[in-house]
Amino acid sequence: MYEMNIQVRYSEVDRFGKVRLHQLLDYFQDCSTFHSISLGFGRTGAEDEQHSWYLLSWDVEVRRYPKLSERLKVTTEPYKMKGFYGYRRYKIFDEAGNDIAEADTIWIYMDIEKMIPAKIPLRVADTYIPEKVDETVKAKRKLAADGDWKEMEQILVSKYFLDSNMHVNNTCYVLWAEDVLPEGYHVNRVKVDYRQSSRLNDVIRIYAIEEESAWRVRFVNQDDVLMALLELSEL
Repeated sequence: MYEMNIQVRYSEVDRFGKVRLHQLLDYFQDCSTFHSISLGFGRTGAEDEQHSWYLLSWDVEVRRYPKLSERLKVTTEPYKMKGFYGYRRYKIFDEAGNDIAEADTIWIYMDIEKMIPAKIPLRVADTYIPEKVDETVKAKRKLAADGDWKEMEQILVSKYFLDSNMHVNNTCYVLWAEDVLPEGYHVNRVKVDYRQSSRLNDVIRIYAIEEESAWRVRFVNQDDVLMALLELSEL
C-alpha cells in the first residue's frame, strides 16, 4: 500500500469550490506514478524505457467530492498481475478518515517499441505485490458501444491534452464527458473503457445517450475509430 497526502488547491476546484470528477482521477494517477517511482521503476512505472503500462479501464465510485483546502490521503495498491494484465485499486480519505472515493483499474503491460503486449516479468510483479492481497477484480474491460447516439461536440487534440506517451491523457476523456452532461447532474460513479489512443491534431467527436439510470458517452476520431466509452451515473 502506498499513500500520498495532499491539500486541495484552488486550481483543482470548480466554480463552486469542489473538486471535479476528472481531478479525482488525476489524484489517483499521480499516486500510482509516485508509487512506481518509489519502487525504482521511473516515471512510466515500467522496469525500463522499452516497456510501459497502458490503462484499459476505470471503475470509480464517489461518495462525496472534496472542497477547497481540504487535506486528503490518497492510497493505491496493485493487487494482481497475470499475463499481460495488471490490476490496481485506489482510495481517497478525508481528515476524519472517511473513505470518500475509490477506484479499480485494469492495465496492460506494453512493449512500446513494437507496440504489442508483453508478459509481465516475475520480478516486476513481486516488487509491486510483495505479499498476498485480496485479488477480487471489480473493474470490467468492456462497455457497450451500441445505441442511438447524439453528437454533442468536437474537440481538436492540442499539445495541452498529451501525456508523456504523446497521446491524450486518460483523464481528459472524463473531463470532456463532464462538459456534455446537463448542469446539476451529480456523478457518483464512472466507468471508462479505453479502446485506442488519441494523438496530436486528431479531431475527437463526442456522442452521448441519456438513459434511465446513466449517461453513456462515446468518443470517436476523424476516421470514425472508437477511442473510448464512458458510463456516468448518479446514486
